Amino acid sequence: MKKNIHFIFFFIFLATFLQAQAAPRVDNKAEGKRLCQLGKYSEAKPFLEKAVKQNPRSGALWYLAIVNQHLYDFDGAVEALENYMPALSSDEWLTRADSLMTILQIGQRAYDHCQDVVIIDSLLASKEDFFTCYRLGAESGRIQRDNEGNPYFENLAADYQIFSTGSSLEDRHRFQGQWDERHPIDGVGSERFSIIHPFLRSDGVTLYFASDSIPGMGGYDIYRTTFSPDVNAYYDPERLGMPFNSPYDDYMMAIDETHGVGWWATNRNAPADSVTIYLFLVDDDPVYLDEPTPSRARIDNIAETWREEGGYASLISEINEAPQEIVEDHRLHIIINDDKVYTSEDQFRNSDALKAYHQSIAWEKDIQEQEAALASMRSEYAKASAARRKALGQRILRAEDSLFTLYKQQREAVLRYRRLEQ
Repeated sequence: MKKNIHFIFFFIFLATFLQAQAAPRVDNKAEGKRLCQLGKYSEAKPFLEKAVKQNPRSGALWYLAIVNQHLYDFDGAVEALENYMPALSSDEWLTRADSLMTILQIGQRAYDHCQDVVIIDSLLASKEDFFTCYRLGAESGRIQRDNEGNPYFENLAADYQIFSTGSSLEDRHRFQGQWDERHPIDGVGSERFSIIHPFLRSDGVTLYFASDSIPGMGGYDIYRTTFSPDVNAYYDPERLGMPFNSPYDDYMMAIDETHGVGWWATNRNAPADSVTIYLFLVDDDPVYLDEPTPSRARIDNIAETWREEGGYASLISEINEAPQEIVEDHRLHIIINDDKVYTSEDQFRNSDALKAYHQSIAWEKDIQEQEAALASMRSEYAKASAARRKALGQRILRAEDSLFTLYKQQREAVLRYRRLEQ
């Protein structure tokens, strides 16, 4: 009987041994790398940890750092990269490692100061036209589409627009029914990085945009800047924190002042051909989480952020039903006096008055061009050395004198056509 039992155990052992030998061995590093590159970070992590356990200096540490970053384990990401860096010898890889370390440290600081944002709704939208899902109140302006399908911002009055050129932002004004030339926006531009999706709050000074500038949190990040009347340019932009920004692409921040809500888009928590759009309550005096969690930073569940039991269905319904645009009257508005406003040049009765009107329009365009040039010189002056400032100061004074003359000429032309048409 004992002999038979020994034989049974022997055959079980033999079968198990042969099965193990027949089963293909998994290359933990290769499989972890593959899953990481597919964005399957949770699945990749166990394979990479096994590879590191087998070889504490394995190149799997690089991918483990990236995996931990996207799982919001920034301490683990920094530790993995620190363990990997001593094994690097080439300057190229050391530079890449330094760059990744900076990104991880930025993410770590942002995670530690994650904002307590109330996210009241979310939806999936196509990458191609996601911005058409933003239900902005009319008073907040609108996001339009140009002839090439790219989004641009237009204000409530439909007389100011902001465009992205890819590496900078440009704006233009409408005066007397005619758009002037587009001009670069001072203080917002880059020769190395993309700048996209501008949006100007209704206060006229707070500008949002997205950029893939480095260092950042990864991909596109949302930035905010404000306009300085002192130098007629924008201050240096600041990157928003978590949960607005993430290791993924985040962009198109827009604020609906009417309802006190904001929108932004991100490719986290979304299929490859879509983006997630989040609708949140705007808090101009931000509150931060005492104990941030990956769930809150990643936005695993928007209900976790709510401060009202049952959610915000009534506010969402109000937003969806509100008028999205105010139809603007794009006709000319040529004021002659308190009782007479022309909406067409054909209404001029006096030929000299019409000539004066055309001259006033020409001078108005000159004024806008010279104001833009002067703003650029003032911005350059603020950053220039003491030696350079002397020459710039003289140019600025000449430009101011020239503008003063133009202001006077334009005002006289307006007074002339108004007087001739009385």
